[in-house]
Amino acid sequence: MGLGSRAVCAAAALVLAGCQKPLEAPGNPGVCWRLAPAMNGQQDFKPFATDIDTLENCAARLEGLHLAHGQPMVGAFQGRFIYVTDEDVTVAANASSQRYRVFTPQQRAKIDEGFSALKARERSQ
Repeated sequence: MGLGSRAVCAAAALVLAGCQKPLEAPGNPGVCWRLAPAMNGQQDFKPFATDIDTLENCAARLEGLHLAHGQPMVGAFQGRFIYVTDEDVTVAANASSQRYRVFTPQQRAKIDEGFSALKARERSQ
């Protein structure tokens, strides 16, 4: 494939990517979502927990999943994106907007302590 053909293919890929609808956080009330691979190879939100009353409760559950797997997590609650990394738990209105901290470092440490206690209790049973 020549240089011109590669440039055309690259331009076509950019155009197609631009046509793709941006990922939106689901807005279903009371459902905590987790971003996961879909059957088509793309990322999609899958229900993670139901009957969740607040964004903070959803974020805490995603933090537990992060602790269990050691991987960054992306989730959603009522139309907001939730990001869980080693450094922080944040929320944003959409994938490209500014993120805001959900928990202070002290609050996050308390959540992590609670998940560690639950895990230890499960192992002892």
